[in-house]
Order: sequence, then structure tokens, then C-alpha cells
Amino acid sequence: MTIQERKEREKQELRDLILSTAAELFRTKGYEKTSIRAIADAIDYSPGTIYRYFKDKDELMFEISETGFKLFHEYQNSVSNIENPLVRLKKIGESYIKFALDYPSYYELMFIMPDPIDFLGDDREWKNGLNCHDFHLNAILECQQLGHFKDQDPMHLSLMVWAQVHGIIALHLKNRLDMYEVADQEQLLFDALASFNHMLDSQ
Repeated sequence: MTIQERKEREKQELRDLILSTAAELFRTKGYEKTSIRAIADAIDYSPGTIYRYFKDKDELMFEISETGFKLFHEYQNSVSNIENPLVRLKKIGESYIKFALDYPSYYELMFIMPDPIDFLGDDREWKNGLNCHDFHLNAILECQQLGHFKDQDPMHLSLMVWAQVHGIIALHLKNRLDMYEVADQEQLLFDALASFNHMLDSQ
């Protein structure tokens, strides 16, 4: 590895550290209550270091969202080689849960924090987020080509499936599943999804 390559890797590692630290602080402290200085203090750097990578908190929030959706899309792509679209649709739900469990801070900022679209700005596109949505929608469209989900609007169905999976994840992340006396709440998410997927088989 050359000196230049090492420097580029170190820059990327620092950028990733800033993003992950900011995501956790935004989640736990709130976006408005988290300052650039607080993020810098958390990683033992000066605020000026943060500003060399991001011009303000809005840009940080946008990049967190883009990074999160890029990671999420990688989880989705892990099931892209499944030829049967109905099976793939079910596995997409599982990948959704796995992503949320592996990256809870990113997930909360992407899907639970109010009005994330505010951080897009006039000249930005939510490219990675749209890719994730289209991946899910396309699986449903392929299912319909094989005769599943007849006479259902694919966009409406996509929203319903998304809301179902998101709902059980949000309940878990916000500690609303404590009412269930189970030893493994994470497994409960997959079990609940399996019950939902069983209903999809009849459509």
C-alpha cells in the first residue's frame, strides 16, 4: 500500500467514524440538541476536523441517511439471486430486520426520526433510498407477473408490506415488546414475520 493509499484509507475511516458517531448522538440526544462540537468531543477531534468533511449538521444528516440506505441496499442485494420473487420478497423482509438489528442508530434516523426528507435540500436526491424502495416494489411486480396478488395495486401492497415489517422493528427498538414474556425478542421479530409471510402465500 502506498502512502497516498494509506492516507485515503485513513480519511475514509475518519469520515465513517464521524458519521457513525453523529448517528448515535442524533438518535440518543436528538438532532437539535447535538452540536458539531459534541460530535467532535465524542471522537476526540476538534470541530474544525468535522467541518473539513461536512459543512454543517444538515449535510451530516443527509450523508447519514445516504450511508444507511446504501448499507440497507447491500442487505437487500444479499437475496437478489433468489429467482422465485415470492421467496425473494419474504427474504427481503428478513434482510430488513437484520439491517435494523445490526444498525439500530442508522435505522432510527432513516425510518423513525420525524421528517428526514427535510435534510435532502433542493439540489439533492435520495438516490439510495429510492433504490431500496424500487428493489422491494420490483419483487412485488414480479410476483404479480406469476399470478400472485391479483387485482391489487402494487404500490399499495408495497406500502402495506413495508409498514408491517417496519412496525414490528419499531416496536422492538422502542422497547414496546417487553410485554411479551419471551427470552429472545429478536427471534420474536423473525417469528412474527414468518406468520405474516404465511399469509402472503395465500395471495
